[in-house]
Amino acid sequence: MIQDTTGQDVILSPKRHYKIGYWVAGVVVLLAVVLYLAQQWQHAVGTDMSVSRSAIRIATVDKGDVQRDLSVQGKVVAANSPTLYSTAQGIVTYNVKAGDKVTQGQLLAVLDSPQTTSELKQQQATLAQLQGQQAQQQITSKRDLLDKQQALDLAKVDLLAAKRELARNEEARKTEIVSDREFQRSKDELSRAELVAAQSQTSLALAKQSAEFESQILSQQIRAQELLVAELQRQSDTLNVTSPVNGMVGSLSQAQKAAVPAYQSLLTVVDLSGYEVEVMVPESYADDLSLNMPVEISSNGTTYPGEIAAISPEITNSQVVARLRFTDAVPAQIRQNQRLSGRILLENRQDILRLPRGNFIDSDSGRSAFVVQGDTATRVPIALGASGFSYVEVSSGLSDGQQVIISDTSRFKEANTLLLTK
Repeated sequence: MIQDTTGQDVILSPKRHYKIGYWVAGVVVLLAVVLYLAQQWQHAVGTDMSVSRSAIRIATVDKGDVQRDLSVQGKVVAANSPTLYSTAQGIVTYNVKAGDKVTQGQLLAVLDSPQTTSELKQQQATLAQLQGQQAQQQITSKRDLLDKQQALDLAKVDLLAAKRELARNEEARKTEIVSDREFQRSKDELSRAELVAAQSQTSLALAKQSAEFESQILSQQIRAQELLVAELQRQSDTLNVTSPVNGMVGSLSQAQKAAVPAYQSLLTVVDLSGYEVEVMVPESYADDLSLNMPVEISSNGTTYPGEIAAISPEITNSQVVARLRFTDAVPAQIRQNQRLSGRILLENRQDILRLPRGNFIDSDSGRSAFVVQGDTATRVPIALGASGFSYVEVSSGLSDGQQVIISDTSRFKEANTLLLTK
């Protein structure tokens, strides 16, 4: 009797060839890991220390322009803020207050000076008197010349009569109608008439010269008096103090209705249309500065072109004061004493080897840098030249296309070779 199928079953051995593939894959992975660790060990053995790439900044050496510049800070000041002074002693009366906006030619203050006003009137009266004397002298000269001309004309008539009388007596003497005595008297009368006519001619010429000379003297006196009156008139006009510019009254130097002496400051007017930026430049850069040197002035995130307008001739606290002015329109939003930043362009070097500016310059005073090749960085000696706001010139030690660590390398001071890891 058959109880089960045990007699019919055949025991088969399982196929195990798929396990060989697992073993082969495992061996390959193990060899790869061993090879990677061996390479890392070789790199680690050949370097002084390792650093992650994410912890450093790497830049490429290229050719381009390097602008040697200087960053400065300053404040906005008025380029033109004239101070107005009194021209004579008097009482000042202000028509404006500090902070008032004024226009050019506007009356700001009046100076009451009785002395100047009185002197002007006196000199004007003297001028009028001289002008009257000149008019009177002209009338007198004309009358005198008329008398001299009349005397000359009469002398010429007498001379003509004497000549005719002598001619008649000469004819009459031939027929012995007149005596020799009458003839000689006619000749004497002719000589006298000629003498009177000559003297009258000379007297008329002298009278003309005298009249011209007196007229010249009076004209010179009048001219001198006119200059004196014009100067006093100018001084009198300056008693009305007017604004020389469009701007704002900065400050009043005197109290209302105060008595002030001559040449005393009265008030200050600030020209709002001509702002400049006053900056302090380190003494070491003083020799590099020059007038009209280009600058860039930054205000509220906007850069405006400008130039150096003035340089102080003295050094104070190891700094030099310089004035920067806008070459284009002055920004409308700036105010006096506002703080602004500027950049003075000292030099522009073109088509030279350069690197982006980084902290590696301060790590070794710019004498060395780490050049990156693959996973390693090697310290090499370099020399840097002109230093700008964005780039620094590479004088020697590096070539175009090399990659250099430009971040802070002070922590690698004792290392010459670095291993760069992921």
